[in-house]
Parts: sequence; structure tokens; C-alpha cells
Amino acid sequence: MAKGREFKVGLFVVVMAAVLYIGFNYLRGLNVFSPLNTYYVKYQNVSGLNKGDRIILNGLDVGSVVERKFSNDQYNEILVTLAIDKTINLTDSTYARLAKPDFLGGIEVQLILKPGGNRILEMGDTLSGEVDGGITELITQEGLSAANSLSALVNRINAVLEPFENRADTIALAIDNFKTLSDGLITTNTMAQETLEQFKLQMEYVTDSLVVAMGGVKPLLAEYQQLGEKLNAVDIESRLVKMDSVLSGTERFLARLNSDDGTLGKLMTNDSLFNTLTQTMSDLDSLMIDLRYNPKRYMHFSIFGRKNRPPADGRNSKK
Repeated sequence: MAKGREFKVGLFVVVMAAVLYIGFNYLRGLNVFSPLNTYYVKYQNVSGLNKGDRIILNGLDVGSVVERKFSNDQYNEILVTLAIDKTINLTDSTYARLAKPDFLGGIEVQLILKPGGNRILEMGDTLSGEVDGGITELITQEGLSAANSLSALVNRINAVLEPFENRADTIALAIDNFKTLSDGLITTNTMAQETLEQFKLQMEYVTDSLVVAMGGVKPLLAEYQQLGEKLNAVDIESRLVKMDSVLSGTERFLARLNSDDGTLGKLMTNDSLFNTLTQTMSDLDSLMIDLRYNPKRYMHFSIFGRKNRPPADGRNSKK
């Protein structure tokens, strides 16, 4: 049972390795199902070349690096095994060049098919190898160009800064002023932040106060609502009709009072009654005075009669 389990695990590992190999090469553009031929090439230095690196022919992937190892005991030569598409016919004039396609990419093997080959190589043959020196030369040339450019740039900077050499004190003072201004801005910013924080606290206090006030207003609004409901229940229209009727009656009463019709109107517009009442009160007053000073005139009885005496003027008698 244990051996069967180990066999299954080993088979699973092999299948997974095959799948990963096929998928990796498929993503690189290689036809993993096409037959491959194995070739060899020797280099003195393969720095940067790794297993699985591409083999390029005129820009197309035609294979990959399979193995790298030393070919002698002096360790001054490295044998690289190449797996190349079998459909590519290589001649004895073909050589494999180590090249770096760009500064960020890795090393790749470029197949150069030179004309004039005498025979087609067979599987296991050795190709001529060379290392592309263009990258190194390019780096050297670019380095020299960059150094020259840097030197020219330094000279230009010195030419620009030379007029300021005699004004170093002024520049230092300007820097100090700028530092002072920067410190002032920092202080102002701090004060502004504190002010904003205080404003925020005040706004929170006002908001809390409004919330509390609204909590007190709600019961009052409920009472107002109940009062409104009671007012709605009152028949205001009928009361307004009654008030209008009362006002109309009052208006008619005042109109008749101002006119000569009726007793009250005549009393207000005609003074005859007033004059009559005045004269009557005057006569009554004279009568009462005369009765007071001459009572026998009104209270005397005689068997033989009495003379009729004229009424006395009380006022004149008093005098």
C-alpha cells in the first residue's frame, strides 16, 4: 500500500512538472509538441545565461537553453546544451551569439545563419559560439558620453553660479529671511488650526444647544397642536354670522337714533321736552318754596270759607 501511494505521488509530481514545463514554454511562444534537436556550443563566460533562456532566430523563439556545465578540468570553457526546433535546418556556418537584447532583459542566444555553409548539422553537433561585444561597447560609449555631458553640465553650473559668488552674504540673508517667513507661516498655520478647533467646539456647543432647545420646543408644539385642534372644533362661522347680525342691528339702532323717528331720536334732535321739563322743575321748585313758607295757605280750613290768595313767590318772600 505504501509503495502504491509513493508511486502515485511520484506520478503526480512528474505530471505537474510536465504541465508547468509545457505551460511555461507555451507562454514563451514555443511549440512544445514539435520535435527538438540537441546542439552544443562552447563559451568562455556565460554570466547571466540561465536554464530556459530563449534561443532566437530573426526575432522568433526557436528553442531554449537546456544545460550549462564546464567542459574541461581547467574550468576555462563552458559547454551549453541547446534544444532547437527540428524544423530549423542549421548549417556548419551557423554560430550562436550571446547577446543582451536590452538593459532590463536577460541574456539570450541568437542564431546567426551565415551564407556559404557546406553541410547541414545533425543532432549532437557543436555550433560556433561568440559573445556580442556591442553591449559592452555601447555601455562604454554611453559612459564616456555621459561623463562628457556631466563635465559640460558642471562647467555650465559653475558659469551660472559664478556671479553669485560675491553675493553669498545677500543670498544667505535671503535664505534666513525665507526661513523666518517659513517659521511665521508655520506659526500662523498652527494658530489657524487652533482657531478652527475652537470654532469646531463652538459649533458643537451650538448644535447641542439647538438639540436641547428643540427638545423643549416639541412639547410646546404639541400643546399648540392641541390648541389648534380645539380651535378647529369651534364653529367660528356661526359665531361670525351672529356677530354680523348684532352689528347690523346696532347699525340700524344708531341710524334710527340719529333720525327724527321714534322717541329717542326726537329726544336727541328736539329740545322742546328739555325746555318743558326745565320749566316744570322751576314751577315745582316755586311750589315747594311757597309750601314751606306759607303752609297755612294750603293747609287752612274754614267753615265760612276763605279768600283766594295768590300764590306767593317763595324766592321774593325770602327776600
